[in-house]
Amino acid sequence: MNIDFVNVSARYGDKQVLYNVSLSIPYRSVYALIGPSGCGKTTLLRSINRLNDLIPGFALSGEIIIRGEPVYAMKNKRQIQNLRLKTGMIFQRPNPLPMSVMQNMIFPYMEHIHASLPEARRLAEEKLRVVGLYDEIKDRLNKPAYMLSGGQQQRLCIARSLMLPTDILLMDEPCSALDPISTFKIEDLLSGIKKNHTIIMVTHNTEQARRISDYTAFFYMGRLIEAGSTLQIFSAPKQELTQKYITGRM
Repeated sequence: MNIDFVNVSARYGDKQVLYNVSLSIPYRSVYALIGPSGCGKTTLLRSINRLNDLIPGFALSGEIIIRGEPVYAMKNKRQIQNLRLKTGMIFQRPNPLPMSVMQNMIFPYMEHIHASLPEARRLAEEKLRVVGLYDEIKDRLNKPAYMLSGGQQQRLCIARSLMLPTDILLMDEPCSALDPISTFKIEDLLSGIKKNHTIIMVTHNTEQARRISDYTAFFYMGRLIEAGSTLQIFSAPKQELTQKYITGRM
């Protein structure tokens, strides 16, 4: 089963930012979206769970199909809420809630799943271990989340997403504000969780895309120029524009 984009175009008011994008993203893989700033990557990413609906003037045509269901055919709030529960979003800068580490972990879970507190805490510890954070902060679980380092906060946000029945993770340049060591930890984490999740990542770091993604799509001025396996895109691109971008000649 894939995530399919069929002739997707998007605009903000009179400004068109995506043009007839057709793309198929395999489940349980890391898929990198690369290209210059302003080429439509983030718009495409945020369209998957309909976050762009919150922006006045946004309009999309074509279809985005997840789990066999057209996303933009969903009309009621319950359907869209379920879509977002299963499609986590990790932003460029960490966004922990203004509460303790443990409260960050259990608040969304208790809000949506209505589980018992002991069950929520058990799951929280499990997910903190999944992201390699538990041993680092086990003595600070009741401290404010903002006291963690930037890299730890970002891993906390990933762990928080994993508390919900999420099988798709959308990541908008999740390492751009982090140091190299924190970046390595997150890249290593993504390689581990892709066996159960589909990870779609916007990145301006072509070396990062080369290191951790299974597939890559290159965008330029709102158009999909080329997509394929990361090995093919970086070793034998079919389009001259792709070659120029990945070699830094654009």
